[in-house]
Amino acid sequence: MSAAATNAARFFRFKQPRDLRGIYVYVGLDTATNSADAVPLMAALNEPGVDGLLLVGLWSAVETNLNQYDWNHVDKWMSYAASLHKRITFSLRAGDGIPDWLFLPPTNGAGATKLNFAISPKDGKTGNCQPDTIAIPWESTFLTNWTLMLSNLSAHLQQQGTYSNLTLLRLTGINRTSDELRLPAETPDTNGLTGTGLACVSNAPAIWQTNGYIPSKLLSAWSNILTAFNTSFPDKSFCVAIIPNPPQVPFPPIDDSGNLITTNLPDQNQPLLQLAGRMLPGRLVVQFNFLMTSNAANPAVIAAAQNYGALTAYQVNNWFGSFGPSGSACGGTVISPMPCDDASYLEMMQQGIYPLGPTNPLRSQYIEVWATNAVTFTNAIWQAHQELFALP
Repeated sequence: MSAAATNAARFFRFKQPRDLRGIYVYVGLDTATNSADAVPLMAALNEPGVDGLLLVGLWSAVETNLNQYDWNHVDKWMSYAASLHKRITFSLRAGDGIPDWLFLPPTNGAGATKLNFAISPKDGKTGNCQPDTIAIPWESTFLTNWTLMLSNLSAHLQQQGTYSNLTLLRLTGINRTSDELRLPAETPDTNGLTGTGLACVSNAPAIWQTNGYIPSKLLSAWSNILTAFNTSFPDKSFCVAIIPNPPQVPFPPIDDSGNLITTNLPDQNQPLLQLAGRMLPGRLVVQFNFLMTSNAANPAVIAAAQNYGALTAYQVNNWFGSFGPSGSACGGTVISPMPCDDASYLEMMQQGIYPLGPTNPLRSQYIEVWATNAVTFTNAIWQAHQELFALP
């Protein structure tokens, strides 16, 4: 075979999309595989119809000090999943997962700028507040160290022989307290687009204005992050979990002149997803981490598929929490959730499997679920698995 033909064959193999389909169980990276907390996770991964796992951890948990890594949990979960022939989505988040050393002076750390916020989960609907310390996404110190961490992660997985078992990576780096693409945006008052009426919430837009936030800087940071992922994992697919707007506000409502936007907020995700679709053609999955029984699948994910050539996916809700006796609700409210049964849980997953309804050929690639539900609603899990793998 000629050199040109060989290169063409390599290109063809590179462009072939991997099969991403399946039911993926959420696994916290900090859970030791030999601990009691791992027992229900391993039970869920062994259930018929469970095809993979979403392995979620903090940057601070793997890079414990500047250029010092602890891969113990990564290696054990990657090896365990590989032994079961499961698909693996890997997610290391920034936001509150950023290590403390990043903010230390250069003699002991990286010297990044620290931003402190008080935020409220579920956009203030819980009435609770929590601290959130993050870095400035476009600051070179953050981007340099984030890029180096991704490079070292790739090199380590290749050295351990588990790189080939990796199916997907979550596009992270612009986060707050989850691996979703978002930044603090709330205010303590009841005015504007992000008012919560909670005195414990900080005025996030004002903090961002002081530190020079404008959407074009965020887009520049996102471009650097996409390049870093693509450079370290050139043959992998990538997923990004979005906070759709409207109705929510994933980023500070500030325009490119640095002014606060009080009405007619543009789609803040659009430029970010458009760039990701252009830089990762055929390898981008856009998902929304919320499904609810009888609710239509969020249209922002569908629009991403139609406008940017992305694939679609969803995660069920976690109104009962992510760990322990936890899982999804099938009705009620975030402060008064209603439990699921097998039928309602399947109905919820089907909202994500068929984003435009069962008669439309659009199918999601995967549904992410909680371990406690996977081992409880086994019939629903198996049925959803079959429907994901059925031809449209």
